[in-house]
Amino acid sequence: MIKTILDKLPPGPTMFFGALYFIMPIVPEPHLVQKAKMLANDIPLAPLDWFDVFAHIFGGALAVAMYLRQRELKAEAANANPQGDRTKDEEDPA
Repeated sequence: MIKTILDKLPPGPTMFFGALYFIMPIVPEPHLVQKAKMLANDIPLAPLDWFDVFAHIFGGALAVAMYLRQRELKAEAANANPQGDRTKDEEDPA
């Protein structure tokens, strides 16, 4: 099911915006860094903070999942056509 969802999304923008959302906001510091510092200093996170953490992690996970799916599709295509881009018309008459 997840593969069919990933196949319907455009790969370039999905990876770009997923990775961008993972590190947002860049200034003054990313939310994930800020929340990690809060946890390291024993400051409890409010429910909205936890939602923020999971939302930003989801963006990064989506970018990674899309990247891995694209690699999988390229590997499947390479295995389906082991001779490269050659077609039957271009084969050597041997």
